[in-house]
Amino acid sequence: MELITLGLYGVLAISLIIPVLSIFTSRTSKLIPGLTWAAILIFILVSVETYAKAPINLYNGLVQHDQFTAVLLMAISLAAAISVLASGREPAFWESSPAYYSLVPLALFGSYYMLGAMDALLVLATWLLVSIISYVMMALPSDRDSRGAAIQYIFLGAIATLFLAIWVGGDYVLSSQAGNLGFSFASLTIDKFSAIVLLSLIIALGFKLGVVPFHWWLPSVYSKGNGYMVSIVTGMIKIAFIGLITKIILYSSANPIVSTRIAIVLAVLAVLTMTYGNIAALTTKDIRKLLAYSSIAQVGYILVGLSAIAYLAPLDTPMKTIALAAIALQATAYGLSKAALFPIGVDESSIEKLKGLLSGNKVVSISAGMLLLSLLGLPPLLGFWGKLYLFYAASAYSIILVAIALVNSAISSAYYVRAIRDLVASEKPEVTLKWHIGAAIVLSAVAILVLGLIAPVYVTSLS
Repeated sequence: MELITLGLYGVLAISLIIPVLSIFTSRTSKLIPGLTWAAILIFILVSVETYAKAPINLYNGLVQHDQFTAVLLMAISLAAAISVLASGREPAFWESSPAYYSLVPLALFGSYYMLGAMDALLVLATWLLVSIISYVMMALPSDRDSRGAAIQYIFLGAIATLFLAIWVGGDYVLSSQAGNLGFSFASLTIDKFSAIVLLSLIIALGFKLGVVPFHWWLPSVYSKGNGYMVSIVTGMIKIAFIGLITKIILYSSANPIVSTRIAIVLAVLAVLTMTYGNIAALTTKDIRKLLAYSSIAQVGYILVGLSAIAYLAPLDTPMKTIALAAIALQATAYGLSKAALFPIGVDESSIEKLKGLLSGNKVVSISAGMLLLSLLGLPPLLGFWGKLYLFYAASAYSIILVAIALVNSAISSAYYVRAIRDLVASEKPEVTLKWHIGAAIVLSAVAILVLGLIAPVYVTSLS
């Protein structure tokens, strides 16, 4: 445990020292980016150690990690590496460059405690920390579009945090009534007060992840924001929030009657979200908007798994473990793919101008195709196993929900195949793919392939 806490404080120290060092170093210096890479490496080691020693308890049980959260921690660190690699040296020449290199390790530090939080106030504190980091990062490039995207993002974040605060207050009231005020989330009952608490939680979840009908901000923010910043927000940071929300849903569904109601609400939201995301993606020729709508659809698939988690939470069944593993796999596949793909449109997102962008490099074009096919769910890539186990776990709850998810997955094949065709077309693109973006795409594809080969072994070992 000492090594884990020492590593975390090392990541925090690096985050705090970077702004000070930037005063004494030039923008061309490799010291500050090197420190950020050092923080990512330390966090990877911390995540692996957490997985090896799981379950672990820190600070008298205030922070707890199991294998589910440990897998997500490793995914977050890998997504961070891909995002930083994709940005290359470009952030070093921004006026706000010290903030970029400082906030990446700070986001890693906050994510560790947010995923492990076992107290509602700690959830709120870490939620605020990681959220504020994401707001600042979205505005860092300082261009007009980035500022506009950041303002929208801050607005929705304020709404989400307000509803989360209502849930925190309600959680403490319900916990005290149950004589269980401490390091665990309350088990909801079926009274009206609990219904308000649950509704607040779902609304906060909806705004943060882009769930229909709380999704209105996501296409605009993801398509207008700087591609390097969107890479971080939709990659490492979104993985952290998916893990947190999964954990809260699991603990909030201990009551069988409540769990059924939560499962129904999440299932309805899943259908709306994945259907809207997939249909909207068919209507755009903007690669960033396509990826944004695809992100909404991917959240819909994860909601399918969350509905299964809610339904299975009161039951003593290995299917619950499979559902948790499926969400971890799907969140990882989603985060790693989007972290590498969003920077493609950093300078120009029109597919007409990007046609043939990847045709000059077979390795990069194959890698980008693998990432898109992973999002589609093609074996043996990680996205296939994520969807397979999500739908398998959800079959214990509703076959109809699984059938709708399969139909949606089939619909998504149209725009994923179209995107692959356009990016590798024989036409000469009007922009050039930067080498560091290509390197990030290749790294992400290798990770998606290797993890896809490991995934079935991992899930089998849990059952």
